[in-house]
Formats: sequence, structure tokens, C-alpha cells
Amino acid sequence: MHLGYDCQMITYNYDQFKNDIPALATLCESFQPDTLVAVVRGGMTLAHALSMALDIRNLQSIRCESYDGENQRSSITIMEECDFSHSKRVLIVDDIVDSGKTLYTLLDVLHTKHPNILFQTITLFTKPTALIQPNFSLFEATDWIDFFWERDFLK
Repeated sequence: MHLGYDCQMITYNYDQFKNDIPALATLCESFQPDTLVAVVRGGMTLAHALSMALDIRNLQSIRCESYDGENQRSSITIMEECDFSHSKRVLIVDDIVDSGKTLYTLLDVLHTKHPNILFQTITLFTKPTALIQPNFSLFEATDWIDFFWERDFLK
């Protein structure tokens, strides 16, 4: 789905987020995840809301860094510290798939370390040009997204 904005930057506010969570939860219900993993930092707010909507208490996080502000790095840093000992179906949660390099790299690492776990991905936004597409996503992103959790709490 394309949001239909004709500007260079899309502002994504709390009211939109609150209305989109039930739709995202419905999208991924058929996967029946037992664990949610937030991609830190962008996926944390979304993962928390989804964990509430899906009633999944096993919420963990993985820190992946591919951006410095608005500049994409040439390499991706992944710091995995999740406990998947009781997990069979893990849903990786992020706010957006931009280039797709982070998600591609993360999934490669997770599949290699945990070959018996089924991993799927969910985002609010995805760019059609991304290297990899999430399993579940609500919107196509053609512009920069200004998420409320990145803006509203700045000093």
C-alpha cells in the first residue's frame, strides 16, 4: 500500500501508529510467532506495541546499526544477545526496510546460528527497491519517514 504523500518527508505520528497496530497484528497472526525480536532502535516501539496486541510476552531485542543519522554506513554492526531456547517461530520487527542490507545481514546471521527456528519479518514501511522485502508490511515508502518516536522525545 502506498501512503499517497507527494512530499520529500512523511511524518508518521502517534495516531497513525495507534491505528496501524491492529492491522499489523492481523497481518502476522497466521505466522503464530512465539517470540518477537525488536531491531534496536527503530523497531522497539513497534515491537512493544505488537507484543501487546498479539499477547506475546517473549519480547527481545537485537541491536543492528546501519545508519549514522541519515547517512547509511558501508558496514552493518549486529550485536545478538537473544535467548531463543524456547522459540520456534520468531518475528523480527523493525520500523522500515530501507536498503534491505540490515535485514538481509541479520537474517543470514540468525539462520546460521539458529537453523531450527523459523524467522519471519514485519515492518510498517518498506521501500520497493530494498534488497529483501519483509514477510509482512503495511506501507510502501518512497520518501524519508519521520517517525514520532525519533522526533517527539528529542531534547
